[in-house]
Amino acid sequence: MHPNFYTVDHEGPGRLSIMAKPRGGDWLEDEMTALKESGVDHLVCALTATELYECDLEAEERTAREAGLRFVSIPIVDRGVPDLAGVLPTLQYLAAELNAGAHVLTHCRFGIGRASLLAAALLVINGSDPDTTWHRLEQARGLTVPDTSEQREWIDKLPQRAALLNRFATS
Repeated sequence: MHPNFYTVDHEGPGRLSIMAKPRGGDWLEDEMTALKESGVDHLVCALTATELYECDLEAEERTAREAGLRFVSIPIVDRGVPDLAGVLPTLQYLAAELNAGAHVLTHCRFGIGRASLLAAALLVINGSDPDTTWHRLEQARGLTVPDTSEQREWIDKLPQRAALLNRFATS
């Protein structure tokens, strides 16, 4: 079984992909193993605790780690955006891993809004222009992303807001 994910064309090393949620329950172990066998290094989940329960993915973190994946949880309410101050260190870490050659895969429920938002953040942190980034994500996904104008605006403002937060963190 080959997992269904969409790889984003981008400049630089590493591989960046987005997908809808993996199959849960009895399929979860097979899904995680298939992701690892497909070369995924970091699995980034944007689902909330409620969604993990609804999708039978409560064991996703444990199962991913058992399969050899590095699992990162960045829960974001559907159609929402995260608090930048809370997620910036994690996004910077993932962007550095991508830049070092890792395969980073982001997922949410349907692989359109939150997964695209997180993937866009990694590219923008690594220096990509937001408009170019959205175009590349839409090309990969085959449909318009993200879900909301708020998500698009969050990425558009990311370079300035991240720079400001980084200045405060170092002073």
